Amino acid sequence: MKPQQKSAGMARPRAEAERERAPMPKALSKVHSAVGSLERSGTFDQFSEVKQRLLAGERRNTVGNIFAGVPRVVKFDRSSPLADLAYIAQPGITSRVSTRASMAAGGLGAHNASYLRLTALDSNTKQGELGLTGDAYEDEQYVEENAGFTPALKQTVGVALLSSFSFGYNNGNMNTQAGVQRAALGIPNSAGASADNVWALSVSLFCVGALLGCNLSASLADKWGRKKFLLISAAVYLIGGLLEAACVLPPALAHPTGPVWSRIALLIVGRLVTGVACGGSTVVVPMYLGEVSPAHLRGMLGTAFQLTCVCAMTIAQVLGLGSVLGTPTLWPLVLGLVAVPAGLQLALGHMLIESPRWHCAKGNIDEAQATLQLLRDADAHDDVVVEELDVMLAATDSTGTAAGRRPGFADLFRPPTRYPLLIAMTLMAVQQFSGINNAFNYSSVFLKANGMDDASVVTIAIMMNVGNVLVTLLSVYLMDRAGRRLLLLLSTVGMAASTCLLTFALKSPGQSYTSILSVTAVVLFVSSFGIGLGPVPWLLPAEIMPSETRALASSAAATTNWLANFISSQAFLVIANSLGGFAFVPFGVCLMLGTLFVLRVVPETKGKSLEQIQAELAFS
Repeated sequence: MKPQQKSAGMARPRAEAERERAPMPKALSKVHSAVGSLERSGTFDQFSEVKQRLLAGERRNTVGNIFAGVPRVVKFDRSSPLADLAYIAQPGITSRVSTRASMAAGGLGAHNASYLRLTALDSNTKQGELGLTGDAYEDEQYVEENAGFTPALKQTVGVALLSSFSFGYNNGNMNTQAGVQRAALGIPNSAGASADNVWALSVSLFCVGALLGCNLSASLADKWGRKKFLLISAAVYLIGGLLEAACVLPPALAHPTGPVWSRIALLIVGRLVTGVACGGSTVVVPMYLGEVSPAHLRGMLGTAFQLTCVCAMTIAQVLGLGSVLGTPTLWPLVLGLVAVPAGLQLALGHMLIESPRWHCAKGNIDEAQATLQLLRDADAHDDVVVEELDVMLAATDSTGTAAGRRPGFADLFRPPTRYPLLIAMTLMAVQQFSGINNAFNYSSVFLKANGMDDASVVTIAIMMNVGNVLVTLLSVYLMDRAGRRLLLLLSTVGMAASTCLLTFALKSPGQSYTSILSVTAVVLFVSSFGIGLGPVPWLLPAEIMPSETRALASSAAATTNWLANFISSQAFLVIANSLGGFAFVPFGVCLMLGTLFVLRVVPETKGKSLEQIQAELAFS
């Protein structure tokens, strides 16, 4: 051996000994201790405990890179690549899930795509042992999970979103044609407060049906599967729409002097039936989209639920205009046309693909793998399919659902479900107590009662729906870029500001600026809703709920939404009659409280796997 080689060889152990004698940071010491226990056991079964220890105790500390003692120090927080580690690791798995969102800070590429990192977790494993050196190692350590939509994913999402379309259409088909419809029912706008109460009951009993639907949906979706549930709900939409349209059939006087109860009763039955389907859709469709989507597309596809909904609401409101179908003879068609998307969904039902997570929960591993292959357009041995299936199975095995255990109502109030459920239910309540559905359902009646002319009311109805669609389109683009929290904050602040503008306009009747200021305020109100408070509360339950209670907890969150919707709808006309131009002030107060809640409590979930999000919330 040459002298310099011998000297270098002797220097290396001395350097290592000095490093061992040097004081080690507390956090780094804990990491080395944890990794040492893994090395001694020869398995990765204890990895979840390591993850627990890191997240719970050392989130804000700095830790050394556990790979081969590299001295680079990283900050361990939610933006760290280390935070992207799958919560539960199986023996023999040496990969970890990372995202471009967290890698972008390290110059590893743009955000918004999911990756598998092949770096070994064992600190003694060297690059050479993996067969990767130099440039090859850099090229191979990140493998892209999925860069975009596959044909199967496009088809199944498109068919599932027809349920969202039916839900949105039923949400918006009782507003612009309200005048001629109320006259046909014998409760015209001029009939006074009692007629207003009957109309409010006819509109809001839709929410009672939705309460029933969302409470039944969790157990039925878990029992039947997501696909079968969506197809059955499409049939319920079809029946309910036809019942609503048939309310014109019972005979009435040419000029009724009081309520035509036979027609009102048939309308209420139809609204209750469609409400059941709508309640189920609001639980199962967002949950289904979250379960079939890869992590980097989940935000966009979750927002597609709200986008489809607002597009349908716009179509319903346009069809209800007097120049289209909102005439004394054609208005029943506005109610019955929900049969079109419902019938189309039934016809295309064979294109729906069952959720792979549902298959895992039922123990159907082969079906889950085949479904993932189809959704990801990959073969059975593809790294993406194997890794994603392993994570799903690990989560399922840890909850015991594959063994047949069904979560009960009491499980909602225990960790790890309690905290995410509090977040989801509060956001659902804020969404409805913001007054948004009152703007869509009662804007025509309310604005006319406060001095707006017919032309201004029609302009506001069209503008607020078009604005809602355009801003929701923008939120689809921003959801996985700006993040959920930022969009929620922009939304609640913008809506609170617009309620102030609308109140000022309504308390200044007859002024030259009243009409334009009212239009601006309502459009800003609806647009602010569309960018955050509209889509995010429906998206978050599918992201933050543990897999074992996801269906039940999503049902509880949707129940909160529909209950708040019913209370808000029933109370609005009473509030409007009592407060007049100040009717939106209570909703503005709720929005300000919602802003504080988002600032203090709501987590960011963009670009993270479902299992990672739930692990972080469990240790919050």
